[in-house]
Amino acid sequence: MNLGRLIDGAVALVNPEAGARRMAARISVDAIRGYDVAAGGRATKGWRRPRTSADVENQRAVAVTAASARDLVRNNKYASVGVRQMVAAAWGDGIAPMMVHPDKAVQQAAQDGWDRWAESPVSGQQDYYGHGKLSVRGLYVDGNSLTVWRPDDDGPDGRMMGRTGEHLDIAKTEAAANGVRIIQGVELDDDDRRLAYHLFRDHPSSLLYTTALTSERIEARHVDHLFEPLEHGQTIGISRLASVALTLRDIADVEDAKRLQEKVAACVALIRERSSGNPRSPLSGEVERQGSGRPDLQTIRPGMIMDLAEGEKATSFTPAPSSGGVDFIRQQLAAVSAGMVPYHVMTGDVSQANYSGLRASFLGQWGLLDDDQQNTIIPQVCLPAVRRRLRRMALETGDRRLLQVRQTWALPIRRQADPIKDLMAEVIEIRAGLKLLGRALAERGINGDEHMRQIKAMNDIIDELKLALETDPRRLTDSGVLQAAAGYLASGDNKAKAA
Repeated sequence: MNLGRLIDGAVALVNPEAGARRMAARISVDAIRGYDVAAGGRATKGWRRPRTSADVENQRAVAVTAASARDLVRNNKYASVGVRQMVAAAWGDGIAPMMVHPDKAVQQAAQDGWDRWAESPVSGQQDYYGHGKLSVRGLYVDGNSLTVWRPDDDGPDGRMMGRTGEHLDIAKTEAAANGVRIIQGVELDDDDRRLAYHLFRDHPSSLLYTTALTSERIEARHVDHLFEPLEHGQTIGISRLASVALTLRDIADVEDAKRLQEKVAACVALIRERSSGNPRSPLSGEVERQGSGRPDLQTIRPGMIMDLAEGEKATSFTPAPSSGGVDFIRQQLAAVSAGMVPYHVMTGDVSQANYSGLRASFLGQWGLLDDDQQNTIIPQVCLPAVRRRLRRMALETGDRRLLQVRQTWALPIRRQADPIKDLMAEVIEIRAGLKLLGRALAERGINGDEHMRQIKAMNDIIDELKLALETDPRRLTDSGVLQAAAGYLASGDNKAKAA
């Protein structure tokens, strides 16, 4: 280092500008070496740290990763339950739009038109919400899910066709004319706007293999692509199980080994040596022998007695039970569940949980759900579908006001570890003006306007029949005391009716 600085000083005497550049470079190198992770040595030896883009890494890994994730979901109980819980939490019974427009007639027309279409079989045998469930599942398992829109008998954008990430021709990566390029089956212009998708008509491993040999170009305006971008400029997504797949497979291997170990530990056996002329024990089993005449120990069963031939020697044994396997598997599953769903939700094991831990785990899950729903699922699946249908309704009716309809979203109900405390906290937020009642209803998957109409209709029936129910907050408090503001303290008759 001293020699280097001497050389820098000598260069600066001859050429000050070159010397300044050398000194600046040396200062930069010294700064980098200040981070242990950037320094070379034993601690970082063997650490592969490629400076590649997300697209380059996906090109190498997306197909194998997706296939691995699908195999885990089919055969690994933790992966299967974890993915199902993720889909149930993020999509549930569907993320439904609630139309908003200053003109109530236009708002109702848009809502009725959407509901009629979304609840009909628009994707094979499924309605829109069933299609959305499979799309979200594809997001988590494959990393990519595509919806191709097709016209029906009455006009454009009437039907949906779901496609997995396998339908995307990721091998098609090339430069085209006029600055257009195709990256992993997605056609882009100079501004990274998506022009088209190159999709296989059927799954590449379909039974109808001849239809899956070549991909077809479908304009991007007919395709909704659901994936989670992790970097700017990323073209396709990667399976959510990519970071935990190996751990899940190792857990399965450890469980198999522990299961076999427990079976062996249960094999408390007795090996009996017969002296000359003694008969075999009636409890003993036949000794299977290999070609050389030696006993085949793989045939030992729990509790068996093995008789040996005269002159053979052996000793009894009792395999020791295993220990520590449960704690190891639990720790590994806790690490896996951190990126999926809470541990007790994925495994059903609440033996190590307490009240505070359960509530805290839900808080973490809700943060991940907000991210998935608001930044990925709604903008890439729900909003494009609603806008397509509103354009279709405006085309059919000639009412361009339908194009101005906005949406809020009714999300799946979020389960609570302590409903009483959680609801009381929500009531306080609403009473303090920190949260709108409509927002609270939307978070439970309820259309606020329709819900209020139903409350009004029910209250009218209660008033018509002159009922005083404990569930009617207009007349009774939560402790069953008459509400003074309702006017029921004014006369003895009303007191008698309330009693």
